[in-house]
Amino acid sequence: MKKLIAVLLLAAFIQSCGMVEVKETDSLTFNEHMRLGAIYENQGKYELALREYESAQVIDTREANACFALGNVYLRLKDFPRAERHYRRAIELEPKPEFYNNMGWLLMEKGDMKGALKSVEEAVRMATGGGYIYLDTLGVVQMRAGELGKAEKSFLDAAGAVPAKKKDALFEIYGHLSELYKKTGQKQKAAVMDEKINVLKTPEAGEGL
Repeated sequence: MKKLIAVLLLAAFIQSCGMVEVKETDSLTFNEHMRLGAIYENQGKYELALREYESAQVIDTREANACFALGNVYLRLKDFPRAERHYRRAIELEPKPEFYNNMGWLLMEKGDMKGALKSVEEAVRMATGGGYIYLDTLGVVQMRAGELGKAEKSFLDAAGAVPAKKKDALFEIYGHLSELYKKTGQKQKAAVMDEKINVLKTPEAGEGL
């Protein structure tokens, strides 16, 4: 009876996290499945990525990163209900700023701006490193929510916190600032951002683009 209950609980958990297949034998480790999933995801092979992340989840049902990875793929596929379910499970297992950040993106895409702001603000609050990433996300959410003054401050704070070698991050943030200034009719400021972006595109700008 205890064995049956354990099997039923595992089946219920797998269903709650969107699992579609359980392998009886698996020679790969959790980390190997996660690495394969990341490779497939980067290649745009999302079904294969899901298979690997799901296999990793079967190996360790308490590992938050597997649910987070599944949420990311479902977000790419615009399957918002499944993405949200995985993100919430990841946050429940191990709250991390990146989990709240991506949950914020998801809620923004769903049109829940209040929820998105709350989630990304939590990511900013929790961040001990790489906070510029979450400030940039916060700026995007604020811009879409019509809080343009707050968005500008978030973007500028993000740009000021970017490490010297992270030119790709500056490229992204300047692009958002340019979008914001064009939206508010500040053509001169937008032109300055566009010029900064052009400078970052040059080989002399260094690695990161």
